[in-house]
Amino acid sequence: MNLNNVGLLVRLRYKLMWAKTRSRNGKIVLFVLGYLFLTLILILLAAGGLGAAVLAIRSGKAEIVAEAVLGALYVQAVFATVMLGFGMSAVFTDGELRRYPLTLRERRITRHLIGIADPFWFLILALELGLGVGLCVLGDFHIALVLVAILLLFLSNYLLARVVSLAIERLASRKSGSALLMVLVMCLAFLPGLLAPALAKNKANLAELLGVLRWTPPFGAAAAMTQPGMAALSGLVLVGCWLLAFAAILAYMEQRPPRTQAAQNSALKWDSAFDQVGAFFGPRNGPLMAFWLRFYTRNNRFRALYGLSLPLIAFLAFNFRNGFARRSVSAPVDPNRLFISALGAIFTVSFFGISRFAVNQYGYAGGAFRRFFLLPTDPAASMRAGSYASMLVGSVLIPVALLLWIPFGGPFDARKLAMLACSAVTGLLLLNGAGLWVTLYNPRKGSYTAAMGNDMSLMGNIIVIVGMLGALFTPQILARVLPAAVSPENWWDMPPLAAAAFLFYVVSLRATTTLFPSKREALLAVVEGRVK
Repeated sequence: MNLNNVGLLVRLRYKLMWAKTRSRNGKIVLFVLGYLFLTLILILLAAGGLGAAVLAIRSGKAEIVAEAVLGALYVQAVFATVMLGFGMSAVFTDGELRRYPLTLRERRITRHLIGIADPFWFLILALELGLGVGLCVLGDFHIALVLVAILLLFLSNYLLARVVSLAIERLASRKSGSALLMVLVMCLAFLPGLLAPALAKNKANLAELLGVLRWTPPFGAAAAMTQPGMAALSGLVLVGCWLLAFAAILAYMEQRPPRTQAAQNSALKWDSAFDQVGAFFGPRNGPLMAFWLRFYTRNNRFRALYGLSLPLIAFLAFNFRNGFARRSVSAPVDPNRLFISALGAIFTVSFFGISRFAVNQYGYAGGAFRRFFLLPTDPAASMRAGSYASMLVGSVLIPVALLLWIPFGGPFDARKLAMLACSAVTGLLLLNGAGLWVTLYNPRKGSYTAAMGNDMSLMGNIIVIVGMLGALFTPQILARVLPAAVSPENWWDMPPLAAAAFLFYVVSLRATTTLFPSKREALLAVVEGRVK
């Protein structure tokens, strides 16, 4: 194998990474990496690395602590890489690698070396090595077994992330894949909340769960690092078997080409439900409204996020019901605390599903952006209609969320329902108004057909992240420092906030549509890929 050519391509990958980091879009990558780095460092200081090793030696439960730390890092690495794409995105496709003097085997090794050479994976490896070195320094453990176990665990972690990422990509590319993916995400989201009470009430269930987890790679690696003799060898064999299984599954999936959807020969309908809805907005905005409604609802990722909006909001409201207070997961639900949590969660119910387009309206249009200027309307009509369509699609979820609150929110109180409605309307207007400014001043070229990944701009991510976190934490903070502000007795304080959000949206819409012609060329350069 020509290692020189492989090494040159790996070095080229880092040069491309550095060039992308220096660009505008690289700022968000640095932000996310810094956040993850800080989170993992806190884990390292609290329970991982050398701190975990000290705790393991002093408590005499080295294996248990190693299982917990390695398991947490293993799961976090899979979720972070799959959701954020660290080391998963294809820098060089197989077709591009064919231009270099590489064999089939060398091309495959090169793709995986480029993926695993991501700095995020080095951070995971460093944390695992910190635990292993700490165990060897503070305890009587064999350093060779520790290093081999960590290396095998690290490789299996990368292969599992690659398998999951490829499976999600194949699943989302199918017609019904987004709906199935939504169900899987819902199950993963609600599973911890359902398991925690059962495990807390019945210790036998916890013992059975631990018995199953002992056959997983992190527990096998922990046994290899902390147990002597045949127990350590059995742990290494277990991790090695998982490694070979993941490698075989990945090789099988890469050899099978993705299934493409057959072309549909359905007749073109000019009077569909989208056109009927658009007709309510008059002949000026109606056709453009129908276009944007089709544009949004035909997108796989929009359908998945839109379907997840209500379950996610319900999950956040229920799991954040105790706010900053520490209470048992099996404690009875306090309707007042649940209301405060729901007051913040419902703020984003209408924005989460459409957020990808609301903050980057033209970023997924590509070359079709030019056609908006050929229509017999004013230049900003497409932007105005797109914002109306975004708000229309998002607002449908508000009455549904309010109806769900009635049976699950405890004793009926019309004042609480009014406050929740005002919070939802405020979020609809405020976040969509902010999205108009981001569309003009911080657009980014995105892939309409991409099944996963974060392709919003820096300001777009800030709007979404700050909007979500701010909505969750603000009512909890007010409940502590100013309880009257979130009390149903003062429900009349909420309508003025909705009115202020409406004013902000109207001013933003008029201002951005006025500025739209002057930003035309800048938008065109971004959506066509001439500016990164």
